[in-house]
Amino acid sequence: MNLGEKVRFIRKSNELNQKEFSVRIGISQGTLSDIERGVCLPSCETIIALRNKFKCELTWLLSL
Repeated sequence: MNLGEKVRFIRKSNELNQKEFSVRIGISQGTLSDIERGVCLPSCETIIALRNKFKCELTWLLSL
């Protein structure tokens, strides 16, 4: 599972649509879509927001 797939997994596990999820982590819906599709990588700030708001393990999130 790549990083974008993990972000999508977190979002779907919390039963949120892209708009709701992107607001919670402070990015645009378009950026979230790009991250989930692997077009771009999340910023450090976005990774920290994922960790803080959804309590995901950084080792899992960032591992290949």
